[in-house]
Amino acid sequence: MLEPKAHFSISVEALSAFRKASSVIIQETVARSLERKDELIQHGENSESLLTAGLEFTTRMLDAAMATGEIPLLEDELTWARERLPHEGVAPQHVLSRLRIYRDVVNEILAPEYAREVTQFLDWMISRQQDLI
Repeated sequence: MLEPKAHFSISVEALSAFRKASSVIIQETVARSLERKDELIQHGENSESLLTAGLEFTTRMLDAAMATGEIPLLEDELTWARERLPHEGVAPQHVLSRLRIYRDVVNEILAPEYAREVTQFLDWMISRQQDLI
């Protein structure tokens, strides 16, 4: 299990690039996630708006964790997701799947040097989510 006390840093430039691209990252992650019909059937016609809202929240928490270097913010988000989302039909495996898609999109959209800085946080989230499953 990864410790929530882990500390990563990110450059001002990488954080700025992430912030500028965040809406595109969310849109592309939602589009790819919508292709996974088996993970979304319970949401019906609300799938796109629910995914967008969830990924906007994830992006805000990720931004805050990167800006402050506070990994416990991400731990709190994953704990909340584990406790709350199953009541909405979202399995922990679905969360893991969306985090992996999000990471792939970040790697495609951001310049490699910035993507590496951002993905250290996403890789932590993915590893932690795997531990929680």
